[in-house]
Amino acid sequence: MNLRKVIPIFLLLIPIIEIILFIEIGSMIGSFNTILTIFGTALVGIYIIKHNAATYMSEIRSKLMNGLRPDQEILSGIIVFICGVLLLLPGFLTDFIGLLFLYKPIRSLGIRRYSMPTGRRANSPKGRVIDVDHNKDE
Repeated sequence: MNLRKVIPIFLLLIPIIEIILFIEIGSMIGSFNTILTIFGTALVGIYIIKHNAATYMSEIRSKLMNGLRPDQEILSGIIVFICGVLLLLPGFLTDFIGLLFLYKPIRSLGIRRYSMPTGRRANSPKGRVIDVDHNKDE
């Protein structure tokens, strides 16, 4: 699928879906509660962005001090930051997506599914190593 075609469609659909959700949920819970919910999730987003950065930085630092690669922590920190931004944006769909990925098992599942295993390249054959020494003198 061509990414240049998908992104504009995605950017047009998100606001339309958000407006529909504002109207539907607003008619169920009332306009004041809708606005209160949007401001509440924005405050949660600000809190997540502000306070989780230090947590993930200390986890990354401790992994580095132990000589381990902090791949999971870096990706998890990026996803939590994006979740905070999604909660900061006004809208129920973005809030739902942000809250969904704040749930650690779902976030870990996404990281495992889309991250490459350590020590393997995407185009290298599995278990096959070719070692070549080349001397210029010969």
